[in-house]
This record gives sequence, structure tokens and C-alpha cells, in this order.
Amino acid sequence: MSLSLEALVRHEVGKLLRDERPEQFLCLPRLSKRLRQAPGVAYTKGRVERALLTAARIPEVLTYKHAFVRDQCGKTTACLSAK
Repeated sequence: MSLSLEALVRHEVGKLLRDERPEQFLCLPRLSKRLRQAPGVAYTKGRVERALLTAARIPEVLTYKHAFVRDQCGKTTACLSAK
């Protein structure tokens, strides 16, 4: 996995969570979909999801919840939030 992809994912997720969803958690599948739709991102779903998982497990400016109940559908999944 390229370091640049991980850096891009960490930057974009941090920006998305701080600007659009402050103090809220978003599930990893929804974040993955939003990242793939971002302009200039031409990576496969699998590569984006792996980079997202790597970024989620290295705590810096993101808070990772292994099991969190999603507000939209009530499913339990892994989520991220900005600190």
C-alpha cells in the first residue's frame, strides 16, 4: 500500500469529519464511498478500504470505534470521528 494513499485518506477523512460532521461518527463503509466519490481519487474500493482501516487504527486526529450503532440504519459497525 502506498504511503501517499494513506496520507490522502487520513487528510480527506479528517477534513470531511471536521467540516461536515463535527462531533459525529461515520461508519467506515460510508466513509469509503465518500472517499471514492471525491474528485481526483482514482483508487479501487479495496485499496481505499484498506487505507481507511490503516488510518483508523493509527490514532492521531481520528477516534476509532470498533463497534458503534449507526444512526441512519441501526446497524453496528466500525466508525470514525474527528477528535
